[in-house]
Order: sequence, then C-alpha cells, then structure tokens
Amino acid sequence: MAKISRFLCIIFTLFLVGCTYSPYRYSFSLIDPYVEDLTYGDGDVFFQFIPTAEYIWVSIYNRSENGIYFIRDKAEYIDPNGESHSILFGWDFASAMKDFVRGDLYLNPIKINPKSASEGNVWINIWPGPGGDIGEGWVTVKDTDIEYLDHKMLPEYEFQGDGMALKDSTFSLILPVSFDGYKRDYEFTFMITDVETSDSK
Repeated sequence: MAKISRFLCIIFTLFLVGCTYSPYRYSFSLIDPYVEDLTYGDGDVFFQFIPTAEYIWVSIYNRSENGIYFIRDKAEYIDPNGESHSILFGWDFASAMKDFVRGDLYLNPIKINPKSASEGNVWINIWPGPGGDIGEGWVTVKDTDIEYLDHKMLPEYEFQGDGMALKDSTFSLILPVSFDGYKRDYEFTFMITDVETSDSK
C-alpha cells in the first residue's frame, strides 16, 4: 500500500508541475575546446555530448590500439557558479549511489577496449542526500526509484532556480582518462547560448 501511495504522490506532483510551470529549454555550445558541434577528438579518444537540464549524455570512444580507462571516481562537474561536484556515470549510477551510502567512496575505473565506446548519462552525485545523511535504510531502495532522486545539473523549472539568468554562463566537465603509463584530464567548457520556455516564445 505504501508503494502505491508513493507512486501516486509522484504522479500527482509531476502533474502539478506540468500544469503550473513550463520547463526551461537550454541550447548549448562547446567553447573550450571550441568546435562547431558538441564533439571533440584527438588521436586517442573521441567524445560526443548531449547536454540537458538534468544530465549530460557522454560517449567516450577509444580510437587507440590499447585499452584505456575512464577514471569516473575523479571526474567533476563545475556548475555555472564555479562549484565543483563529483559525478556518477552511466547505467549503474543507482547502484553506485547505494555503494556511496554504504561508505564505498571509490568507483572502479571503466575500461574501454580498442575501437569501442562507453556511454551514458553524467549525473551529479549528491548522496548521502540533500541536507543531510539519507541513512543506511536507503540501500534497500529499488534502483528504478532512485532514478526519481537524481539531482539536476541546471534548473528544469522556475521553482528550482532562475534558468533565464543562466544565458551566456558556462559550466565545465572534467573527464580523466588513463592510458598506458599516463593520465590526461580532458576538460570541456560549455556555454548556455539560449534559454526558453514555452511561455517565452
């Protein structure tokens, strides 16, 4: 019964939000390194990005002849205010959050084989929770329920912050990649080139 009540509460909340607020729609450009689309590559790695208010979808393609590692434990998101956040990456972010609650603050690097890619969504890691410790009981929460608790990178609705004020501001993503014998921090700076709502058209 409690699960049904929680599900109905979520649906009702989403309904109210949809009726009251129009979501922000952001447009982005990659300004450092500067490219005309949201991709970047060198001789070893090729990156592709799709930013949204909630997350950034990232694809990391290994162009080299050797295996490489994405060191997600050291990856960072630098928000428009200049504040640094640790991140979670990919399909297993929910289980990684549970590990974080259990006290395991280390995430294994993701191996990317030659001529292969690793891709997924980058989420801000706010566990053990906004405003305090969620507690050990949360390790039993279903992964699908955790997806409702992700922390958005940018305001999606007006009550979450003034998205309009973020036009022309920047944020960065630092993605460390380990090669055979050395590590490189790939840093990408994005500009929010436009912000709209359905009401502003």
